[in-house]
Amino acid sequence: MDIFSGCVYNFCMIPLMVKEADLDWIDVAEDYEVLDATALGRRLGFKRDTVLAYLSRRNFGRIPRPNRQLAMGPIWYEKSVKEWEEREKD
Repeated sequence: MDIFSGCVYNFCMIPLMVKEADLDWIDVAEDYEVLDATALGRRLGFKRDTVLAYLSRRNFGRIPRPNRQLAMGPIWYEKSVKEWEEREKD
């Protein structure tokens, strides 16, 4: 594909491409915000590496179990983290 054809193709595909600004328009149900290991660590006062170390040891005493395991890593829902924090307080 030459440069001109590439430019024409890209121009035609612009309306179909998802832009980062479009992602803000997607409504997520309250309390179903997604946390990765870094965000969970910040929330609980740990470093990302500490969270990942607990996960690798399957030690869920100080962190909640992840809701999903994706190719990019584990994720937690905000709602499940809140529920876990409430159980830990009791």
